[in-house]
Amino acid sequence: MSGQKFEDEVLRSASGATGAADAARSPLTGRASAISFDRRAFAMCAIGVIIAPARALAEPEATLPMALGPFYPVVKPREQDADLTRLAGHKARAKGEVLELVGRVLDHEGRPVSNAKVELWQANAAGRYAHHGDDNPAPLDPDFQGYGVQTTDEHGRYRFTTVRPAPYPAGHYMRAAHIHFDVEGRYSRLITQMYFLGDRWLDQDRTLHADIGGAAYPDNIFGTDLGASAEPGARRMGFDIVLGDG
Repeated sequence: MSGQKFEDEVLRSASGATGAADAARSPLTGRASAISFDRRAFAMCAIGVIIAPARALAEPEATLPMALGPFYPVVKPREQDADLTRLAGHKARAKGEVLELVGRVLDHEGRPVSNAKVELWQANAAGRYAHHGDDNPAPLDPDFQGYGVQTTDEHGRYRFTTVRPAPYPAGHYMRAAHIHFDVEGRYSRLITQMYFLGDRWLDQDRTLHADIGGAAYPDNIFGTDLGASAEPGARRMGFDIVLGDG
């Protein structure tokens, strides 16, 4: 039903209700009593009551800003494409479970944000960053790119091929497995992280709990398992990112 037809239907319904009210006139004065009211005002109020919650439900929850972390690659790798698992001239592929990571960048009303810059960086499958400041004794993976950048398409979509990162020690606690994002849209920029539902280290990851302010885990910090990828042995995961103004 179109918006105009819907409004007309509500107006017709309101006419019945307000007609009875208009009939309640004072037997002494013949004037409408105090319970008489404007039909159109009543109808528009009814429309607002019905539509407003629907609009509120349609708006996606904003993605939570999170810490940049100490391992952002200030010195970028030579290769920065969307496939972090293969490097030019290398016969071997990056070690670990391959992930096809897909998602959309949206504004606060759920509209796609095209031409958004999406940067991604992460630890490898052993929990080590290719960063000079990472003193984790876990091995580096010479076949893993560790960083990639893309621009979203007209539908706000992005896609990376990477590996599932491992948890790693951060002082006296463990960091749960996560992937970093830095997203720059037309008007907004957001730095955030994607986590993996069911990770055993979530509850004691102090960095994560500082980012969420000690609250319960928001649903949208987790990647969504979309099942097997078209690529044999790989998993497909989804992670939509909602910017403030796009």
